[in-house]
Amino acid sequence: MVPHDWQMLGAQYEWAEIHGVSKGLPHGYFADLLGRAAAAGEQLGIAFAALRDAEVWRDTSVEPATATHRNIAGRAMAEACGLWAVSAGHAAANVVARIVRLHSGASSLDKKLKWAGYPAPFDSGRAANLSLNVETMKFIKAAAVATGESPLVQLVEPLHALTEGSAWVAMTARRDAGYHRLRPQSIEGGVPGANPWVADQTAGILTLSVSTFSDYVPPVLEDVVSETQQGYDALSSAMSAVHGRLPLAISAAGVPVWRT
Repeated sequence: MVPHDWQMLGAQYEWAEIHGVSKGLPHGYFADLLGRAAAAGEQLGIAFAALRDAEVWRDTSVEPATATHRNIAGRAMAEACGLWAVSAGHAAANVVARIVRLHSGASSLDKKLKWAGYPAPFDSGRAANLSLNVETMKFIKAAAVATGESPLVQLVEPLHALTEGSAWVAMTARRDAGYHRLRPQSIEGGVPGANPWVADQTAGILTLSVSTFSDYVPPVLEDVVSETQQGYDALSSAMSAVHGRLPLAISAAGVPVWRT
């Protein structure tokens, strides 16, 4: 499985570290890089586990009186999958960026990403830890193209395409809403997700309709789980493609860690 393949990269950090140091890289560079890869694998695996739990709740038959419990629990697990999937995507983007930066022709990344040369190993600062998004992947791809090495360009392409795909956009939008925006409630009759006041521009008045029970309709669990599964599958597919391209890409960057 893809999570296992990525996590097992961490077991190879010692020899990779020796190769890196012998090529003049900062001490700890490959230990940090493969540590991030292993973390990405574990995060993807946790996302997979959460998705499976969400599917169990989706497929569980309940009485109408307990339907709300099912919706809250199932949606919580689906959104937990999204949180861990986004974390895995961030980690994978950091791995790809650090491999591309190995090439001397990729120094343009320094200005775009606010790096001062190679990112310091195990740096927990904001600039050293990238987010997987369209803008970041655009910078990384441009740097890869500048190297003239097709294996580096091919390494970036899966994550670059992922950020522009509808499945990933939908998953990250739901994650953003739950993480630091107004998250829609999972119960009927909740607070609406938009301003309840309706403006009549002609009359110049605002109207608020009042009733004994809100007409708010919560997200449908089946739709949330389906959306999450599509986002997870898109990320897993992209990470699988990146994993298969690592040996050639690292070799093209000038540090042949694995035989190609």
